[in-house]
Amino acid sequence: MRRLLIVVLLLLVGGCAGLPPVRVADGESRSETQILQQAAALHEKRQWADAMALLTAGLDAYPESERLVELRESVNRDWQLQKRNREDWILVHEVQALQKKLPYLENLVAIDPENYITKSRLLFWRSLLESKVADLIACGSLHLHLDKPLAEQCASLAEEIKPTPQSEHLLGRIRQEEAAEEKKAQAQAAVRSKQKLARRRDRLFKQATADFESGAYRESIGGLNQLLTSNPQDREARALLEQVTRERDREVDRLLAYGDRLYREEQIEQAVSVWESADKLAPGRTDIAGRIERAMKVLQKLQEIQQVE
Repeated sequence: MRRLLIVVLLLLVGGCAGLPPVRVADGESRSETQILQQAAALHEKRQWADAMALLTAGLDAYPESERLVELRESVNRDWQLQKRNREDWILVHEVQALQKKLPYLENLVAIDPENYITKSRLLFWRSLLESKVADLIACGSLHLHLDKPLAEQCASLAEEIKPTPQSEHLLGRIRQEEAAEEKKAQAQAAVRSKQKLARRRDRLFKQATADFESGAYRESIGGLNQLLTSNPQDREARALLEQVTRERDREVDRLLAYGDRLYREEQIEQAVSVWESADKLAPGRTDIAGRIERAMKVLQKLQEIQQVE
């Protein structure tokens, strides 16, 4: 008998260890982790009611789960805030609609001043509007950091209907936060602009350096001048510009000397070609232009002599 009891107990323990995941809501078997994942997905899609139903059923199956409790509290909080947001927007539109109707009723009272029913309606609508002030201030306070446009609408309407210290204080806070946000946005824009300029500067400087190293002095000088136009205080760019200019001038002098030698050897066309290369490196130099002009006149005279012969 004792042995039989031991066998039964072993079977029970073994059976409990192999129990399948608990069935929840729709009857599907889900583990605690699966419930959390599916509920989080529903929460992300703003399907709050379905998420709440799933989490409630999950807690029936796993009553000790702190993670399920925390997620359900989070889902419920967001759900309630969303409902409150929609209710407060409805409040705003209702108040605005009532404000639009009041002038017509006031005009009707002016047209028919002896109509006490119309006067009573006007008093009732005015009273109704004033009764919304407390709700509007509560709306502005609640949504100050959640939905700023809604908070501003509520506070502004409350101030229009019946100015109070509460509505004035609330509008003041909204204006302060808007100013702070604008200042922050301007600071961020300044940082982005500075970063953009820094990237442009690095790109121009890198290209100018590459042009210099490849012997493209004119392109390098052009890029560095463009960079210094944006930032005249860029010492590194100015130092490189001076270096490139020195190297360019050395190359120009070398070409001039070579062209002069060709000219003396009566290789005038070749000399002109060399001087034109120098002119491309340092455009506008009168000494180069003078050489080319003199040589071209000589070539022209030679052509005229050949034609006569």
